[in-house]
Amino acid sequence: MSIGNIVSRNAMRFPDREALVFEDQRTTWTQLNERVNRLADAFLSLGVKKGDKVAMLSENVPAMVEANYALAKIGAVYFPVKTRLFPEDVQYLIDLSDATVLLFHEEFLPMVEQIRPGLKKIGTFIQIGGVPEGDATDYETFLSSGQAREPDVEVSSDDLYIFLCTGGTTGVSKLAMLTHANAMWAVYSTVGNMNLTEKDVGLQVLPLFHVIINNCLNSLMAAGAKVVLQHRFDAVQYMRNVHDEKVTVAMVVPPFLFSWIMAVPEAIAYDITHVRAFATAAATFPRDLKESVRKYMPKADLFYSYGLTEASGGTVTVLPPSRQIDKDGSIGVVSTILDYRIADAQGNPVRKGEAGELLLKGPCVVPGYYRREDETKITFDKGWLHTGDVVREDEDGFLYFVDRSKDMIKTGGENVFAKEVEDAMLTHPKIQEIAVFGLPDPKWGEKIHAAVVLKPGEEVTEDDLLAYAREKLPGYKRPKVFCFLDVLPRNPSGKVLKYKLREEDAGSK
Repeated sequence: MSIGNIVSRNAMRFPDREALVFEDQRTTWTQLNERVNRLADAFLSLGVKKGDKVAMLSENVPAMVEANYALAKIGAVYFPVKTRLFPEDVQYLIDLSDATVLLFHEEFLPMVEQIRPGLKKIGTFIQIGGVPEGDATDYETFLSSGQAREPDVEVSSDDLYIFLCTGGTTGVSKLAMLTHANAMWAVYSTVGNMNLTEKDVGLQVLPLFHVIINNCLNSLMAAGAKVVLQHRFDAVQYMRNVHDEKVTVAMVVPPFLFSWIMAVPEAIAYDITHVRAFATAAATFPRDLKESVRKYMPKADLFYSYGLTEASGGTVTVLPPSRQIDKDGSIGVVSTILDYRIADAQGNPVRKGEAGELLLKGPCVVPGYYRREDETKITFDKGWLHTGDVVREDEDGFLYFVDRSKDMIKTGGENVFAKEVEDAMLTHPKIQEIAVFGLPDPKWGEKIHAAVVLKPGEEVTEDDLLAYAREKLPGYKRPKVFCFLDVLPRNPSGKVLKYKLREEDAGSK
């Protein structure tokens, strides 16, 4: 069981069918497998062996797809670095990974030059695109130096496949270690849940340094589907790709729809009614947004999934199309490949309907964090993954996300879940998005603050929102301060970075 087998098998099954489309490049399965094999052989010739680590610094380009499968075929560990970080954080993560080779796209050359003196473990730099400077090797030259034969390396399901940065909503990321088995279980779940087949065309616009690589890229390719790769998100280009390539499976996080697609007339002018499946995750998927999706994609089945990097992606729960209305607000039922518990702070099971932390155990739960043994012991205690997510379960087994346990606000001796406050305030007709968080307060312990993004063209004052909060929430749950932002800071998966809001709000006082 190896992720690398995906490309090899499809080259045999569908040799002349298109596998990958990127801008004006169109690649068949045979061509993709040949390039993957050449890259794998070039790595072997460089001295990269099973278990070695190779880092990649790039937005979505074909080289990320090729490196993903080439390194999987030789049993090396692939580390796609989260690009949307400060240079010092990128340097820290590359060093933490023990990578000895760094591939980077030309647009990141200035960052690489800045952090290069601190990358003591990197022996080889390979540049994708442009003219390499210094001792960096050109990617195409490097790839072409390899042979097209299948690598003669035995890779087992328990071997490490990839390092992925954790969500990082509370600060610097950790490196989750995913085995080939972890990833393949996530792939099987996604393929089955969405009934993906070789007839599908999927659009990969979410960043490939994210765990979405399992639920989107690997899953689509495992099904034999064609993947349309978009460098980074642009609303007009996204809709154009869906239209021109006749995309049947669209996967995107709700903030993209909120902030760009639905607000850009040029984007929604494209006919995308042929989409058969629309999947989203990571952020709230409210009913009005569901209705907007149905308006533009009337034939699409809607899927909402919940997951986390430590469980190999968005396969923990799925809310299927048939339950989007009667179970609106639910994150779905837990996958049958996972055992789960909902527990209180002492680890004891809570009663149905009560809020508690979701604990998980199963084949897609990763073995831990790389070089972070203490944090691994805490998060993966006695074989159970402590997600840090507070949920409640209804009588039918459907889960509802309550909040991140770290986002609980303790004010005046009471515990307040930020999401409960957010849900109440989102009923205001002029609010598009809101993030609620606590800041230290000498009297109450913490004071509730709220950062608000208004719908386009709307105006409202802080006093208006304070008055609305008095109508919707008891006193101890009401935000005491509202600030207005154009956008909320988010990580690549769409999750709000509340630690940044806390820092900015605290710094402004």
